[in-house]
Amino acid sequence: MKKIMLMFFLILSSIAYSGNLKWEKLIVLNILISMSKEAKTTVYTSSNTLKKILCNTDVLKFVQNCEKADFVLSSENENKKCKKPELVFKYTNYIKNPYAVAVFFWQKGRPTIRFSKQRLKKFGIKIHGELSKFESEK
Repeated sequence: MKKIMLMFFLILSSIAYSGNLKWEKLIVLNILISMSKEAKTTVYTSSNTLKKILCNTDVLKFVQNCEKADFVLSSENENKKCKKPELVFKYTNYIKNPYAVAVFFWQKGRPTIRFSKQRLKKFGIKIHGELSKFESEK
């Protein structure tokens, strides 16, 4: 009986996790599309997890060098040499990193998005569409 319950729990948790990944992919794509001026956005990340989540999309092109990217996706505060706008995934990195124009993270099971008006202006980026309501002064 314990084995059956354990299997049931594992199956349910894997389904819930894959559901979150789908939402995460959609949200990150919306963030990048709302900031981009081009139809196809070039993106740099050193995170294999982010590459797997965002693969198979027509609007993103991954590059090997951050200098060739329009945006950098940073799961950690790793982008010391590249001076490109970043989408980060931790609020503390958003506050500390002067190149972080946006942050996306989960808080109490809900997705949270913030854009820095000052940093967006510094890079000449305008938010298009419904995500403009998430701009903040920080």
